[in-house]
Order: sequence, then C-alpha cells, then structure tokens
Amino acid sequence: MFRQLDIRSWLTFLSRNRLYTAVNFIGLALALAFVLLVADYTARQLTVDSYQTKADRIYAVCSEESVASGYYLQKYLRDRYPEIESTCAVAFFEDSDAGTTPVEIGRQKFLASVLHADTTFFRMFDFTLLEGSREEALAARENVVLSESFARKVFGTFNPLGQTLRVDNDERVYVVSGVMRDIERSTIPAADIVMRAERITETNAANDERMSNSGAGVTFLLARKGANLQAKVPDMLAFFKEIYWPYIGNVVQQVRLIPLRQLYFEPTNNTYRLAHGSRSFLYILLGVGLVVLVFAVMNYINLTVAQAGFRAREMAARRLLGASRGDIFLKWMLESTLFCAAALLFASSIAELFVPWASQLLGTKVAVWNDFSVPVAGWCLLAVVVLGVISGLVPALLVARYQPIDIVRGTFRRHAKTVYGRVLIALQNVITIVLLAVSITIGLQIRHLVNAPLGYETHDILDIETSIFPDRSAMRHFCDELRSLPEVEAVGLGCGTPHDRGNNNTVLYGPDRMVSFQVFIGDSTYFRMLGLERLRDNHVADADGSAASRDFWASNVWYINQYALRELGIAEDAPEFKVGENLSQPIVIAGIYRDFQVGSALDAPTSVLLRVVKNPDDFQPWNILVKTGRDHAAAYRAVEELFQRTTDGATFTGRYVTDEIADDFAAQRRLLHIVGIFTLVALLISSLGLFAMAAYYIQQKRQEIAVRRVFGASRREMLTRLVRSFMALVGVAFVIAVPIAVWGLRRWLEEYSVRIALSPWIFLAAGIFAAIVALLSVGWQSRRAADADPVESLKN
Repeated sequence: MFRQLDIRSWLTFLSRNRLYTAVNFIGLALALAFVLLVADYTARQLTVDSYQTKADRIYAVCSEESVASGYYLQKYLRDRYPEIESTCAVAFFEDSDAGTTPVEIGRQKFLASVLHADTTFFRMFDFTLLEGSREEALAARENVVLSESFARKVFGTFNPLGQTLRVDNDERVYVVSGVMRDIERSTIPAADIVMRAERITETNAANDERMSNSGAGVTFLLARKGANLQAKVPDMLAFFKEIYWPYIGNVVQQVRLIPLRQLYFEPTNNTYRLAHGSRSFLYILLGVGLVVLVFAVMNYINLTVAQAGFRAREMAARRLLGASRGDIFLKWMLESTLFCAAALLFASSIAELFVPWASQLLGTKVAVWNDFSVPVAGWCLLAVVVLGVISGLVPALLVARYQPIDIVRGTFRRHAKTVYGRVLIALQNVITIVLLAVSITIGLQIRHLVNAPLGYETHDILDIETSIFPDRSAMRHFCDELRSLPEVEAVGLGCGTPHDRGNNNTVLYGPDRMVSFQVFIGDSTYFRMLGLERLRDNHVADADGSAASRDFWASNVWYINQYALRELGIAEDAPEFKVGENLSQPIVIAGIYRDFQVGSALDAPTSVLLRVVKNPDDFQPWNILVKTGRDHAAAYRAVEELFQRTTDGATFTGRYVTDEIADDFAAQRRLLHIVGIFTLVALLISSLGLFAMAAYYIQQKRQEIAVRRVFGASRREMLTRLVRSFMALVGVAFVIAVPIAVWGLRRWLEEYSVRIALSPWIFLAAGIFAAIVALLSVGWQSRRAADADPVESLKN
C-alpha cells in the first residue's frame, strides 16, 4: 500500500506541467492568504474583551438609543443598589479620541488622544501596567498614565514616571504615574493618555449632578459575585423616571445593562466613541473570503480533473500492478492535502507581508504571525485536512471509478474534459458577475451619499476647531492675519457646523414631552459662507443678541427652521413658542430658516435654533470657517504655515468640510475597498483557471482543429468555434447571476433612506467586464491554435 502512495510520480508530473502547477499553487496560495487575514481579523473581533477576568460581572448602562449617560449617574446607582461592587465612568473630551488634544511636555508639543476614567479603571479592567501601581496610577487628580507607544514616542527609552505635562492648554500640571501597554481587542479604545474623569466636570458645566449632559460618557457597573443585577432593571427604570431628565421627559423609555463581552457588537454602541464592530460587516467579509477560497478550490478541482486524463496511463499501470480503487483514492487525497499544506505555508508569508495594509484597510490591528499559537496550529492542521479532502474528493472519485480498459479506450479522458470543467467555470463566472455588480453598486451609492444635497454650502470651506489654540488672543491674532492671505476669501466664526451638529439642547415642552434642538451661533460671515437661507425675518430688536455661547438661554430670541415649526405644532407666523414643564418660558421667534441637513445625509431631520452675533467678542467660537479658492492644497499650506507662525509651531488639524462629509461614509468606503479587492482577486483566480483550462482544452482539440482546417474551415471560423464555447458559459452565468445580484442589492439598499435606483446598466457593465476578462483569458490561446499549421498538428 505504501508503494501505491508513493508521491514521486506526482512530483515529477508537477515539474513537467509547470503551467498547471503555477496556476493551481498561486491561485490557492493567494486565496489562503486572504482567508488567513480574514480569519485573524474575525478571531480578534469575536474575542474582544475576552481576556477581562471580571467581564461576566461588568455591565454598561444604556438606553435603547445610546450607550452614553450622565457622569454622575454612577453615584446615584451606587447609593441605591448594594448589588453593585464598584462603578467606573469612561469618557472622551471634545475630539480627543481622534488624537487632536494638544499636549505640552517640556518645550515639545504633541497631539494625543485622551481617555478620562475613574480611579477604579485599573481595578475593574485588566489592562496591563508596565510601569506604576494599579492602585495608585489614578489615585491623585493630577496623575496620568501614558500608553507604551506614546511614552516611547515622547521619552524614548527614558523612564517617564514623575515627568510632568500640560493637557489641552490647561494651566494645571499633570504627573506621569504609570505606563500601560497599548489597549487592544477591547471596546474601550486605545488612548495615548488616561487621566481622571473628574476633569470633564471642570471643562463642561453640563456634566453636573443634574446630569444636564446625558451623553458625558459610558457608565460601567461591576456587580458583586452572585448578584443578579439584571433583575434590578425594572426598578432602575422607575428610579430614572424620578431623577434623570431623558426618562422624565420620555426621550428614552428603556434601561439596558449590556454585558461587557456583548457591548462591542451592540448596535447603539456607535453613538459614542467606544470601539465597536459590525456583525453584518463581519459576515460580509467572511462570505467574500469564503467565495475567494471556493474559487481557488474550484480551480484546483477543475484543473486536476482536466489533468487526470494526462495521468491516465499512470493510474492504469497502478491498477494493473495490483492497486485497488481505495489505494488510488487515497493517493489522490494525499496529493491534494500535501498541495494544500504547501500552499498554506506560502500563504502565511504572503498574509504577513500584507498585515500593515490589511490593518489600515480594516481599521484595526491584524497580526497573523504574532497571533500564532498551539490552538491556532491545530486549527490550521484541521483546515489543511478538510481543504485537502474537499479539493481532492471529486478528482479522486472520478479516477477511482474507472477501470484500466476505460482509460485505454479513452472513455475516461472524454468525460474528464467536458462535464466538470464547464460547470465550475460557469459557477465562477456567476460569482464574478455578482461581485462586480456589488462593487459598482456600492461605489455609486457612496458617491450618491457624498453628493446628496444638504441645503448648505460645503465646497472650499476649511473648518478649524478653536481648541487647538493656546488662548483666545492667539486665535484672534490668527484670524486677523488669516484675512490678509491671498488664498483666503472670507473668515467666519461660529459654534458648530451643520455637519458636526453644533450643540444639543433638549428642553421640556409640557409636562410629558421634550423637544431636542441643535443650536448654531455665529457671525454674519459664518452664516453667509454656509449659505443658510433665511425665509422670513420678524425684525425682532434682540435678534442679534450677545449671549455667551455656553449660556444658550441668556437671550430668549432665536431663529428657528421649518422643521421646528412642524415639531412644535405652531403656525408659520407665530411670534413665539413656550417651553418648560408648565410652558412658562417664552421663546421669541426672530425668523425662519429653510431646512438644512444636520449631521450626515442619513440622519433624520431635527429642530434647529440659530443666532447671528454682531460682535464676535460677545461669544467664544468653537469653529473658524475659512473660505478658500479651489486650489485646496495651496490654500491649506498657506493657512497651516500661518497657524504654526502664530502658535509657536503647534500642530494644525484643520479639515475641509467636504472631507469631513466623506468621512461619514468611511464604513461604506471600507466595504467598497474590501469587496473591490476580493473581486479583483476572484477575477485573477478565475482568469488563471480559464487560461489553464483553455490551454488543456485546446491541446486536446488540436487534431480536430487540424482536420477542420484541412477540409476548408477558415481561421476565423475556427477562432469563433473555439471561443464560442467559453463565452457561452459567461452568458449562462450572466443569466443566473443577475437575479441573485438584484435580490441581494435591493436588500442592502433598503438600509439607506437616501439611495440610488438599481439601473440595468450596472448588471450589463458587470457582464461585459466578465466577458472581456474571459475573452482575454482564452482568446490568445485560441488564436494560436487557429493559426497553427494543420500538418504539424496532425504529425504530433
């Protein structure tokens, strides 16, 4: 038996058929490389926070709309429920999670991401401290903990413990009390600096005990061992309706305690700055990766079946020398398993090479070799065996079922070259056409979303957040110098933009109803640049009030938008409306603005309050809007250079509004890139298979071609005859693929309130592209066969 399983003849066959070997090996290795990257990403996603030893007792307090809550909510919960062992609030301030918080260390200036957490942070969560004590790391209010990567960036190999720094232009000096390993595979995102959460109460008065800011951070609860905290949810709901305004005003109606290990995939998680994943995206990625692997396996089966005819004599000789059908079957299975094992080893090197690119594309760390372990090795071994069995099963069964006499007669060879190849090639083209249609549709949908009308001007407007300036005088000096730049057309000051939603103010509108307003304050240039259209002006004396931006109700005169009229249920010519539990607080309507989109194109309409401030010194702006020329690169360089001159070399973080809008659809763009890449890989593997199959098909047809040429068939007729059979398979695939693609894409587009219509041109373009690829794959070889000398072909 061992003699029958000898693989030397197989290795000789591979060396003599280099095209077959190269196509199979490269196609399978590429597919496996992508599968390894997807598998590592999937494993990391599914094991988020699995290393937290207290994870089964940690819960996040959420509503049906958000995972965020008021900062002081934890205090009320601790006092009421003895089942709670401890609490921890986690929060970001401003856009610190994006790495835009100014940090000054010595004379050096950096931008860092800052996480605010309570003193219980390192006791509740098992993040590794490389330097410092878990108990003392955040014990003092001035203590901060640096991430390993940020500490290395700033201090190199020098121990940073005891070093001081300033954060966000604050006068307070903070002391480095610890260094932690960079956070990975956690719902709590990585941050450069961890500092005490009380700071958010100092920087924002709305984070008070009344919990005016209901989105200050995420409240984590650690239940006592054996306690059933979920049973307290109904009581929590009743309690919140007494103390917590979103529940008092029926803005939200549910209290949910989400276990830590479920929080990552919680749909409402994306309403705050926690790390979050998408199961649907994960399933799509797994599906596309599986499709590519299926393509490679199809190619292996297809080419192996086609090549089985060329190994017929070897199989016949083995049968005549006493090999059983089982021996032949096992031999082919062994060969396919060894082939898959070699491809997997090579694929791991390819995957590791693409790890940086995959990490950037997927927006999270991927580490194929670093994540290798004994359990992973076991899974890889199992995968090789399963893949080898699947890949070799059809060729092994096909070869083992025939008798030596069938091989001598040629029955086996004729069957091997007809049935399986056509079915698998047609199936490959079905998948290719579907993927092409999906790529085209996603691209068109993203373009439609980015270019959707928003009701305000977005082009050539540079948005600069004022938080990057050390003080107000530096900001004022910068604005004065900015207006003199030739690249700058106008400069406006405001609090928020329609894209970043400005500030929210939710007020009682009667005893059991609340109305949420997005608030925008700015000077006249700010509103003119945005092109916000005023439909009616009531010419109220106090319309251009001088209220400070943080004291929104210091003046009761506001402009409102059309949607606010509808939500409040008042007439277009109403002079005022009243808010408060008893409707006792009047708000004078200065005029009406046409509705414009707040947030992204997918966000629901909302009520808006607006105020135009005559004197910019009367309010503290959050945004500087700069109208530039069309040459964005030159204008950006000029503004950046001015900023660095006026702020002693600080880092500039301004962005064009159109780029900010494009970022809204980063997830869709990521999906497009991934589907596009896998489509290209699928096309490559499919074209390799077509090329190799055409080579062997035409090689078997050489005598027939020669005979037809001798009897008068023209070169064009032969070329058409050879190509037609392959193109017919593309046509059959197109007919099958279109209904599948239409069904899937319609379901996907239903998720968007703003969406394109499925045009027949999408599917026609996908079919034409697949046909061109198929034509190029087989056309060259068909042309060579049609041009060959018939006499030489008959001799051979």
